Amino acid sequence: MRMKFIGGAALLLCLLSCQKEASTPEDLGRNRGIVGTWVEDSLLGDVKTLYRAGDLDPDQYGFVIGEDGSYVERKNVGWCGTPPITYSNFEGSWTALSDSLLSITVGYWGGTMTYQLRILTVDDQYLEIRYLYADNLAEFR
Repeated sequence: MRMKFIGGAALLLCLLSCQKEASTPEDLGRNRGIVGTWVEDSLLGDVKTLYRAGDLDPDQYGFVIGEDGSYVERKNVGWCGTPPITYSNFEGSWTALSDSLLSITVGYWGGTMTYQLRILTVDDQYLEIRYLYADNLAEFR
């Protein structure tokens, strides 16, 4: 019985020690200004420009990057992208892969998705990003 307890305790310690710590704004280095609320401004090719806002717009795409690793994405609630579009907030999380690359895991109307978000530029007012999905990740690393 004692050996089972010791084995179980050792296994638990191994699992806990391998767990990755949550990302913090400091992990983003020069791009830590991305923490905050962003609402879509424009899309040119595959580069999306967003502006800093106090709150998410109820009728527009946007997201919130929290200091604690939380992520809220306001997006289409259904599969159809034809107007009128209904928006809702979906909760998720972010992890810094580098100072300019985030891994995002977030819900959507069909389940959960994971993608990467490349930070191109960020300042006090605007953010330019590129979304990297499984089919184009190698192209932009």
